[in-house]
Amino acid sequence: MTQTVAVNSETELQNLIRDRFGHEPDWMTQRRLQAAIDYFALDWPRLERTPLKKRKLGRIPFFEHSTPAIPQDFRKVSGIELRLYNNHLAVVNLPDSLKEAGVVLEPLADAINREPVREFLGSLAPDAQDKITAINDALWQNGLFLWVPPHLSEIVEVSFENYADASSRALITKNLIICGSESRVIVTERLSAEDAPEKMLLAENTEIFAENGGRVEFGAIQQCGHHVEGFIRRVGLVSHDAAIDWNIGEFGSGLIVSGHESKLSQQGASTRSTTVFFGSQQQHQDYTAKSFHQAPNTTSNMVARGVMKDKARSIFTGLTHIAEGAKGSDGRQKEQTLMLSDGSRADAIPSLLIDERDVYAAHAASAGPVDKAAVFYLMSRGLSEDEAVRLIVHGFLAPVIDTIPREALRDEVWAAVEGKIME
Repeated sequence: MTQTVAVNSETELQNLIRDRFGHEPDWMTQRRLQAAIDYFALDWPRLERTPLKKRKLGRIPFFEHSTPAIPQDFRKVSGIELRLYNNHLAVVNLPDSLKEAGVVLEPLADAINREPVREFLGSLAPDAQDKITAINDALWQNGLFLWVPPHLSEIVEVSFENYADASSRALITKNLIICGSESRVIVTERLSAEDAPEKMLLAENTEIFAENGGRVEFGAIQQCGHHVEGFIRRVGLVSHDAAIDWNIGEFGSGLIVSGHESKLSQQGASTRSTTVFFGSQQQHQDYTAKSFHQAPNTTSNMVARGVMKDKARSIFTGLTHIAEGAKGSDGRQKEQTLMLSDGSRADAIPSLLIDERDVYAAHAASAGPVDKAAVFYLMSRGLSEDEAVRLIVHGFLAPVIDTIPREALRDEVWAAVEGKIME
């Protein structure tokens, strides 16, 4: 049974927080109560090409008391993993050898009393920027917590699945990943929601810390139903000689506002960003990738390719900022979008902010229709029009998708592309 809760005032929201989260530590409760105040004081995010006021986001219930019947096949264990079903724990599995080595893998709701959670949560991605960040901080229900101690010889590879069934109206999540010095972490997130007749709000916030010499590979594929209005924010802090690599596939949601950013805070830090997206029907997709070079000899490389069909719309904004004093830094970005129909639309917006002389920075961007001459040529060789377009899409996306290092995620991205072509 799912009981939907609507909130119409600051008092109602604060009472809901006290009732639902009163068991949490006082510091967390106070933070939630402040976020409730911020929610009613702030406006919705202001996005130049994605107006939100007409979408009536405030009418979507933000919170549910839910007791889902978790299917048995969702409880099956297949590796190091954490699975959430309507924000309730379905599976968590971590080998005893990694537990003994100091690795912690838990639902964030269960890890709230751990000292690293209090120290790190919210320190990288401050809240109270707009209504979405405020409601995330006020009402987040669960998420992933992963702590990997320094100098661990074994690579920790985690599968994280966050799933909402058709009864869910809100999926509000926080994730916290901390990789100790010289350790290596691989996390693959699968974010999905069944199609449903009523709108659902998705608000996810992820913070990743890669300490000195640590390396984090974060992969994600989002395949939510078209009823979802989604807001995803991912931020990584990269320390001395550390690295965070992003491999993101965005395919679902009627509205998705998704962004990831890397703060290269110390010398030798690096980041690589690969984004693949595909919009169909009337999807509206607004993506942002940012790299902030805050120290010397830091490197970033972001690549994005997307396909739009039907009446879908995409905006991809890339930002590379090299701050004063970040000498020897190297920042590059390239964004390309292919439009398969006259009704689709795409914007690619690269930008460089350079406050230092001794650096290298470059960007390239393009958005254009499918080459009709290429389609005609392939059809003249015996292919149908659909087969010709499929071949062109594969050729366009392959140079990017094939760079995704994890085979499982790479295969899932290709399967999602196939699904969108056939949709």
